Amino acid sequence: MHSFLRSIGFSKYKNRKQLEPLYKNILGEPNRKIITTVSVDTSMLQFERDYAEKMGVALVGEVDSTGTCSIEHHFPYLKGDYTLEFGNIAIEKQTDKESYAGVCDDYRLGMTIIFYVSNIADYAKSKWFNYSNRHIQQVRFSGLSTEGAILLGTGRTHAQKRRADARKSERYSLMQDANTGNPEAIENLAVHEMDSYTTATLRAGSEDILSIVDTSFMPCGVECDHYMIVGNILDVHELINSFTAEHIYNLLVEANDITLNVAINKADLVGEPMVGRRFRGEIWLQGVVTI
Repeated sequence: MHSFLRSIGFSKYKNRKQLEPLYKNILGEPNRKIITTVSVDTSMLQFERDYAEKMGVALVGEVDSTGTCSIEHHFPYLKGDYTLEFGNIAIEKQTDKESYAGVCDDYRLGMTIIFYVSNIADYAKSKWFNYSNRHIQQVRFSGLSTEGAILLGTGRTHAQKRRADARKSERYSLMQDANTGNPEAIENLAVHEMDSYTTATLRAGSEDILSIVDTSFMPCGVECDHYMIVGNILDVHELINSFTAEHIYNLLVEANDITLNVAINKADLVGEPMVGRRFRGEIWLQGVVTI
């Protein structure tokens, strides 16, 4: 069982026997069906069925030369709305099943982002046609969450936001220069970080940390594609799962200049989401890469 099925409205599914009607529904009426050759006698398949707008369940398996189909695994998905561009996105195959992880360095966060590639069959097809050596630079991020809370916004003025954006731009520029080995940029970046640490430490004596930190995007737990985020809510959609009638929120969230959609079951969210408020929760990060 996939633990994030509840994020898209399948909270009552606890064992594989309960999944059988769902598997039949997906195989019988898929919204998207991708079958691609991966070897001389084997084809890979990915069936997807939407159970709310841009979210659903995917089945991944293979078809052998006799036409026999076997399902290897399933996963819930959410399709992101916002395309982000990176210098280069590396794709690595996971060892236990036919799935892939995307890896990219991001100056906005100052760290490496690792995510689950949800358009698996598209990438497998690109490998078969030898397209995978092309630079992959675009991805639409999304996240699934099983527990979250709504926070108030920080109430910053436009002038404060402009100053914060200017500091971010300066930091990104320093990080890019430091990455090329520029010693002056490395020194200035260290000073910049020390100033930020000192300011946050002084304010922490009299303020709550969530009023100091506007947004954050940090690795969480032992899974490399899990993150704890605090992000500003840019848009809110309440959806209903057509199979279970459970209510789900699709939130457009901006965290540390990373814009992504987050799906969470209404029953798992504390507070009422609204534009201008913030979302805090752990997410499983997915991405649809542009091949």
